[in-house]
Amino acid sequence: MLTTLHALIFGWLGAITMFTLTVSPTVFAVLDGPQASSFLRAYFPRLFRYEITVGLAIIGLSVVLSMNGMTYHYGISVGLIVTVLAYLNLRVIMPKVNDVSDQLINDPSPQMKKKFALLHGLSVGFFGINALGMIVLFVFGY
Repeated sequence: MLTTLHALIFGWLGAITMFTLTVSPTVFAVLDGPQASSFLRAYFPRLFRYEITVGLAIIGLSVVLSMNGMTYHYGISVGLIVTVLAYLNLRVIMPKVNDVSDQLINDPSPQMKKKFALLHGLSVGFFGINALGMIVLFVFGY
């Protein structure tokens, strides 16, 4: 069970690393603005749903580990945080990022750019918190 949990953590970390190092730079290097936007608007909901699934799986595996005599409350907490932050990214932040991105086309003002940067930073921050939580769970969750 613990091996499955660790594989899940590293799978998610690998997906995020792959996106950061390969997909994102390639999208912006190869596609023009509207094409890049269309791609990312299709890609991110899938990524956030995958992240939610990972969070729920961490919770489930942690509950099973706890039932087998090991108290794995860190896993339950990390899974809950991952699930909630990914859900917020999917249902709250991403739609706002998309709206602001659309508004930037007609209003590239510093205020709109700042709003976009804030929302994008919040989304990236949620990814970072989730990644850090999973790394901490792997290192200290025994």
